[in-house]
Amino acid sequence: MLLKRSIHFLLFAFCIWLALATRKYTWFHPVIVEYGGDVTWAAAFLFLLRSIFFHTKAWKLAVICYVLGVLDECSQLLYFDWLVAIRQTYIGRLMLGVGFVWSDILCYAIGVILALVVVVLVDRNFPGKLKTH
Repeated sequence: MLLKRSIHFLLFAFCIWLALATRKYTWFHPVIVEYGGDVTWAAAFLFLLRSIFFHTKAWKLAVICYVLGVLDECSQLLYFDWLVAIRQTYIGRLMLGVGFVWSDILCYAIGVILALVVVVLVDRNFPGKLKTH
Protein backbone atom coordinates (compact mmCIF):
# COMPACT_ATOMS: atom_id res chain seq x y z
CA MET A 1 0.00 0.00 0.00
CA LEU A 2 2.79 2.41 0.94
CA LEU A 3 4.64 1.58 -2.28
CA LYS A 4 1.62 2.49 -4.41
CA ARG A 5 1.02 5.68 -2.45
CA SER A 6 4.64 6.63 -2.96
CA ILE A 7 4.52 5.87 -6.68
CA HIS A 8 1.36 7.96 -7.13
CA PHE A 9 2.87 10.83 -5.14
CA LEU A 10 6.08 10.70 -7.19
CA LEU A 11 3.97 10.76 -10.36
CA PHE A 12 2.18 13.80 -8.93
CA ALA A 13 5.50 15.55 -8.30
CA PHE A 14 6.77 14.65 -11.77
CA CYS A 15 3.62 16.01 -13.42
CA ILE A 16 3.90 19.27 -11.48
CA TRP A 17 7.50 19.64 -12.66
CA LEU A 18 6.52 18.76 -16.23
CA ALA A 19 3.58 21.21 -16.24
CA LEU A 20 5.84 24.01 -15.03
CA ALA A 21 8.56 23.01 -17.49
CA THR A 22 6.18 23.24 -20.45
CA ARG A 23 5.55 26.88 -19.52
CA LYS A 24 9.19 27.77 -18.93
CA TYR A 25 11.39 25.97 -21.45
CA THR A 26 11.33 26.63 -25.16
CA TRP A 27 12.59 23.22 -26.24
CA PHE A 28 9.08 21.76 -26.13
CA HIS A 29 7.01 21.62 -29.31
CA PRO A 30 4.61 24.61 -29.53
CA VAL A 31 1.57 22.31 -29.17
CA ILE A 32 3.01 20.95 -25.92
CA VAL A 33 3.72 24.48 -24.69
CA GLU A 34 0.15 25.51 -25.48
CA TYR A 35 -1.75 22.50 -24.08
CA GLY A 36 0.69 20.29 -22.17
CA GLY A 37 0.49 22.19 -18.92
CA ASP A 38 -3.26 21.75 -18.65
CA VAL A 39 -3.06 18.06 -19.52
CA THR A 40 -0.34 17.42 -16.92
CA TRP A 41 -2.04 19.52 -14.21
CA ALA A 42 -5.14 17.33 -14.54
CA ALA A 43 -3.01 14.18 -14.44
CA ALA A 44 -1.11 15.50 -11.42
CA PHE A 45 -4.32 16.14 -9.55
CA LEU A 46 -5.54 12.58 -10.15
CA PHE A 47 -2.21 11.17 -8.94
CA LEU A 48 -2.46 13.34 -5.82
CA LEU A 49 -6.02 12.20 -5.14
CA ARG A 50 -4.97 8.58 -5.63
CA SER A 51 -2.07 8.91 -3.20
CA ILE A 52 -4.49 10.23 -0.54
CA PHE A 53 -7.69 8.26 -1.25
CA PHE A 54 -6.18 4.90 -2.17
CA HIS A 55 -9.25 2.88 -1.17
CA THR A 56 -11.57 4.81 -3.48
CA LYS A 57 -12.11 3.32 -6.91
CA ALA A 58 -9.86 4.91 -9.50
CA TRP A 59 -12.66 5.75 -11.92
CA LYS A 60 -14.53 7.64 -9.18
CA LEU A 61 -11.43 9.70 -8.43
CA ALA A 62 -11.06 10.36 -12.16
CA VAL A 63 -14.63 11.69 -12.37
CA ILE A 64 -14.11 13.85 -9.28
CA CYS A 65 -10.84 15.15 -10.70
CA TYR A 66 -12.41 16.05 -14.03
CA VAL A 67 -15.45 17.72 -12.46
CA LEU A 68 -13.23 19.80 -10.17
CA GLY A 69 -11.09 20.80 -13.16
CA VAL A 70 -14.17 21.92 -15.10
CA LEU A 71 -15.48 23.81 -12.07
CA ASP A 72 -12.10 25.50 -11.68
CA GLU A 73 -12.17 26.47 -15.35
CA CYS A 74 -15.70 27.82 -15.05
CA SER A 75 -14.70 29.78 -11.94
CA GLN A 76 -12.45 31.81 -14.23
CA LEU A 77 -15.63 33.47 -15.49
CA LEU A 78 -16.10 35.00 -12.01
CA TYR A 79 -14.44 38.32 -11.26
CA PHE A 80 -14.89 38.98 -7.55
CA ASP A 81 -12.24 41.36 -6.20
CA TRP A 82 -10.88 38.83 -3.73
CA LEU A 83 -10.72 36.12 -6.42
CA VAL A 84 -8.95 38.43 -8.86
CA ALA A 85 -6.46 39.29 -6.08
CA ILE A 86 -5.71 35.59 -5.55
CA ARG A 87 -5.27 35.05 -9.29
CA GLN A 88 -2.73 37.87 -9.42
CA THR A 89 -0.34 35.84 -7.26
CA TYR A 90 1.94 33.24 -8.84
CA ILE A 91 0.37 30.31 -6.97
CA GLY A 92 -3.14 31.66 -7.54
CA ARG A 93 -2.49 31.93 -11.27
CA LEU A 94 -1.21 28.35 -11.37
CA MET A 95 -4.02 26.89 -9.29
CA LEU A 96 -7.01 28.91 -10.52
CA GLY A 97 -5.95 30.17 -13.94
CA VAL A 98 -6.76 33.60 -15.29
CA GLY A 99 -9.18 33.18 -18.18
CA PHE A 100 -11.77 30.70 -19.34
CA VAL A 101 -10.63 28.67 -22.36
CA TRP A 102 -12.80 25.92 -23.89
CA SER A 103 -9.77 23.89 -24.95
CA ASP A 104 -8.73 23.52 -21.30
CA ILE A 105 -11.80 21.38 -20.65
CA LEU A 106 -10.65 18.96 -23.35
CA CYS A 107 -7.10 19.06 -21.97
CA TYR A 108 -8.40 18.11 -18.52
CA ALA A 109 -10.26 15.15 -20.00
CA ILE A 110 -7.14 13.96 -21.82
CA GLY A 111 -4.98 14.39 -18.72
CA VAL A 112 -7.43 12.54 -16.48
CA ILE A 113 -7.82 9.67 -18.95
CA LEU A 114 -4.05 9.28 -19.40
CA ALA A 115 -3.49 9.42 -15.65
CA LEU A 116 -6.31 6.90 -15.05
CA VAL A 117 -4.58 4.45 -17.38
CA VAL A 118 -1.33 4.89 -15.42
CA VAL A 119 -3.15 4.54 -12.08
CA VAL A 120 -4.77 1.28 -13.21
CA LEU A 121 -1.41 -0.05 -14.45
CA VAL A 122 0.32 0.84 -11.19
CA ASP A 123 -2.47 -0.64 -9.10
CA ARG A 124 -2.44 -3.89 -11.08
CA ASN A 125 1.32 -4.35 -11.30
CA PHE A 126 2.59 -3.60 -7.79
CA PRO A 127 2.19 -5.58 -4.55
CA GLY A 128 -0.86 -4.98 -2.37
CA LYS A 129 -3.39 -4.83 -5.17
CA LEU A 130 -6.28 -2.38 -4.97
CA LYS A 131 -9.58 -2.68 -6.78
CA THR A 132 -9.59 -0.07 -9.57
CA HIS A 133 -12.86 -0.77 -11.33
